[in-house]
Formats: sequence, structure tokens, C-alpha cells
Amino acid sequence: MIQEPQVLNAIKTVRVQIRWKPGSALRHLQKRKLRGHLPTTATLADYEAVILAVLHDRFAQVYRYWYNQVAYVTVVGSVENREWLIMFACEGVLESAFVVERPEQYLHKPGFEYLGLLGEVDHEL
Repeated sequence: MIQEPQVLNAIKTVRVQIRWKPGSALRHLQKRKLRGHLPTTATLADYEAVILAVLHDRFAQVYRYWYNQVAYVTVVGSVENREWLIMFACEGVLESAFVVERPEQYLHKPGFEYLGLLGEVDHEL
């Protein structure tokens, strides 16, 4: 397991406060409802509770994702028997959070670098 202080700091930042890009939180919530990832009655608080559940799952998988030479933290974990992918910038700003149907296939795309289980990355769990 590679020590990744920048990744761990980003995870801790999001755990303390979920920050979305300006104006994107409700758009992402609507998209999750339309795709059946969340019930139509789900609130932003419900959506963010799923995100936090993944970020506290010691068995969640942690990746670094490179896009246009910028690193993003990606955490994949199970909530209510569905695999959720949470992606955010190293500064802690959320990019997206969605159900990924075939995580093993999705995460083998170019740019994803496996770092370990969240419990390994975060020794404080």
C-alpha cells in the first residue's frame, strides 16, 4: 500500500463538509433520481448520506483518477447492495457520485490507479 497523504487529506476534507461545484448539487441529485439510483423522494441530505457512508466504509476501494493531468480521488463502496462511485478533487470539491453497475470494468479504464482499501489508506478508521 502506497502512502498517499494528499488522497487521505482529500477524503477527510469531504467527510467534514461535502462541497459541490457551484450550482451542481441539485443537478446531480435530479440525475440520480432520473436514473433510479435514488428514490424520487430523496433529498440532497439523503444523497450526501450515501456519499458519507461510502467514505466511511473501510472496505471501499480507493483510486486516483487522472484526467487532463489533474488527479481526482475516487472511492467505490457498497450502500444498500449497490456499488457507488464517489469522485472528488484533491481540494475536496465533489465531482460526482453515482451507482456504477460493473465497477471492475469501469475502473479498468485508462487513468484509474488503485491505491488500496479505505481502511488501509485511512489508518484512523
